Amino acid sequence: MNSALNLLLRLGIATSMQDREAVIDRISSVLEDKMGTDPDKAQKVGEKVLAGIEGLKDQLSIEQIISSLSRNDDAIEKRLDELTEAINKLNANVEKLMKNK
Repeated sequence: MNSALNLLLRLGIATSMQDREAVIDRISSVLEDKMGTDPDKAQKVGEKVLAGIEGLKDQLSIEQIISSLSRNDDAIEKRLDELTEAINKLNANVEKLMKNK
């Protein structure tokens, strides 16, 4: 997933969930009005829906972390290759100096 989209989704979820009880009440209200669900059942479903949304936010965070780690791995690997090449050149120069002694 695009990292900018991932960040926007996480921010949107976090912002909308600042007041947990209000979110549950809103979901419950929609369930009661649109589906004729009794208030207790609607409250429980609202809590489960919110738990699912929180799980989505956590999953997006994990994906962002993994994505950033893989980008860092590529940069680290490139840098290690550069360092290996520099060490090989240094070794070659030292060998030349040792032969010229």
